[in-house]
Amino acid sequence: MERHHRGRLCQDKMKILKTYRTFIRSYLLSLTVVLTVALGGCVADEVGGVYIVSDEPESMYPVANHIVELFFQAGGDWTATTSEDWLEVSPNHGEGGRNAVTVKTIAANKTKAERTALLTISSGGKQESLTIRQSGDYAIFDKKEYVVDAEGGPLSISFTSNMDRENLYVSYQKLEWISWTQPASGTRADWQGRLKELTVSPNPTGEERQTIFILSTYSRRKELFGLDTTRVRQLGASAP
Repeated sequence: MERHHRGRLCQDKMKILKTYRTFIRSYLLSLTVVLTVALGGCVADEVGGVYIVSDEPESMYPVANHIVELFFQAGGDWTATTSEDWLEVSPNHGEGGRNAVTVKTIAANKTKAERTALLTISSGGKQESLTIRQSGDYAIFDKKEYVVDAEGGPLSISFTSNMDRENLYVSYQKLEWISWTQPASGTRADWQGRLKELTVSPNPTGEERQTIFILSTYSRRKELFGLDTTRVRQLGASAP
């Protein structure tokens, strides 16, 4: 009789434990649903809402084809537009959820001053805007091309810039037929708006030859990028 009573007691305990486990699983499942809904609400409080991850003005270099990627959350279908012709956005529409767009400068800033544009993302009658700034730093060659006779000789290339001397560099291809008259380190430029004098050797062939000079600077990420280019073209020798 006592053994039978103990068996019933064990069975009751097992039922209680099974019921407890079922309750815990159900509770955790409901808690997961509640947390998912709550966290989901932080992402998009209402259909059509827009949240741009960055609310700080984005800086672009003063050159064409500089690209920056921006992230945002949309509660529904969205569209993206820019307020100025020098800036484009891609893609310009999409579905709700986590998204990313790229903004690209399609023109260099030749205004010699910083300029701004607005990137606006709209969804469900609501919109958010982010200011995009294109730097006003500039370095521009005074001529797009320098033509040298076949006889060669000294060459002076001039430019205009508002940048500090230590932030501007000259990039070029080292060739035998064109060289610095007085080799120097650094930017190979003085600050009267010209490169240090070059010497072009005579061209004994009947074919033209050419090279490119690039005014460059470093980005905040230490990447060298070009601001402007000029071409040096030397004519070929005339047939006797």
